[in-house]
Amino acid sequence: MPAISIIVPIYNMEHLMRRCIDSLLAQTFTDYELLLIDDGSKDGSWSICQEYARKDPRVSIYHKENGGLSDARNYGLSKATGKYTIFADPDDWVSPEGLDCLYATAEREQADMTMCDLYREDEYSRHYVCQRPQSLQAEDVLKELFANIQGFTVNKLIRRDVYTRFGISYPKGIYGCEDQYTMAAILLHDIKIAYEPVAFYHYMYNSASLTRHYDERTYEMDMRVLEMFRTLLDGNPTQQLAVTYQENAVFTRAFWNGRDYYSSAAFQKRFAFFRNRVNSLEEMGVIKLCMAAACCGWYQLSVKLVFFLFETKQVIKRLKRLLF
Repeated sequence: MPAISIIVPIYNMEHLMRRCIDSLLAQTFTDYELLLIDDGSKDGSWSICQEYARKDPRVSIYHKENGGLSDARNYGLSKATGKYTIFADPDDWVSPEGLDCLYATAEREQADMTMCDLYREDEYSRHYVCQRPQSLQAEDVLKELFANIQGFTVNKLIRRDVYTRFGISYPKGIYGCEDQYTMAAILLHDIKIAYEPVAFYHYMYNSASLTRHYDERTYEMDMRVLEMFRTLLDGNPTQQLAVTYQENAVFTRAFWNGRDYYSSAAFQKRFAFFRNRVNSLEEMGVIKLCMAAACCGWYQLSVKLVFFLFETKQVIKRLKRLLF
């Protein structure tokens, strides 16, 4: 039995997945299995998986019908044999010392979940994102999950039997909150948590995420996710904090992604009530002003201004990179 199972769900990532896999195979910690789960890719991803399986005996590959990210993660968990599990996304990459640090801490503390920091970056910049919780008690970390701790599973080494012990799996049919929902489900239980103050995971920010498809089904899915959290945390003191967090997420996604769907009047009709809550969002001041204006009937103008500012910022980053 390997110490760690690394699970990488893959869907149409032939142009990005090599860097991720190469960085995982370059870990200084070597007692692991790498599970590449091809979720019905239509490009050359499966051929690349086969190539790596031939190169390294630690690589196991699985090809399945497309079922979405949660389905691929659950499939990976069903095939994993390691004492601990951790996930990686095929468009990100990791520094070589990460698993060594996480495993040593997990074993020393006999932890069910070992958390660490991470990097958030794009092709022009890198930011260190501290994930130190104020308390290592599960009930306290659950609260912070909707405040200053990210719901990612890529920076959390989790004992594999946590999933089976509590009957937890990743929720199918939703997009964007699978990690956070699953972490909340785990943190409802009195598990042992440890923290390692190191960042090794490089979460690659993709500007294309600002132009994702949005329609009424997207809004309905967001509202369903909101109700899922409300139900999951029913009777828990964290419920209202989680509901507020998810309501903010519904509004934020609509603002950033809905410019081809919402007219200014339609956006105002749906989100006018949010005007007095914009200041609570973690956005830059000028963006908050634009969001507030959108709630008052100026959505199309506001979102065009925000994207203009964003694109200008990207141009400045590119110029700095060329000049310096």
